[in-house]
Amino acid sequence: MASNPFGSMPGMNPFTSFWTDFFSKMVAAGITPATPPADMAEQLRRSFFDAMSKYCDEFMRSEAFLQAMKQSMDNALAWQASMNQYLQKGLQAAQMPSRADSEQLVAMIRGLEDRLFSRLDGLAERIEKLEKAAPRGADKTERTRSKG
Repeated sequence: MASNPFGSMPGMNPFTSFWTDFFSKMVAAGITPATPPADMAEQLRRSFFDAMSKYCDEFMRSEAFLQAMKQSMDNALAWQASMNQYLQKGLQAAQMPSRADSEQLVAMIRGLEDRLFSRLDGLAERIEKLEKAAPRGADKTERTRSKG
């Protein structure tokens, strides 16, 4: 009796059981009576896809698969972070602006813009208050004084 070469690898038992069960169902669907049914190909196809979808779903929901996906995502994120650091150091060494530099510059400009708008709003309010406080006739007397 041959031993399972995948038995020692974590997560491989669901994989091997999937294929064993899959092929046994395929063989079971292929056993025909004396007169083969007209829709034998359809039965084989349906049996194939039912077994495949069931076991793929089970395998993809298994703890081993989810752990492998999590580890893969963690490794990809770590690689991306190290690559970003490497590229950032290269740009700094070449004295070239990077994305972080441009984002910082945009943030500073937006902050300056916000401060300017708030100051302009304050000035507009002060001008409105002064216009309301000044008498209406003062404008005409001021104009005639400056002409004469």
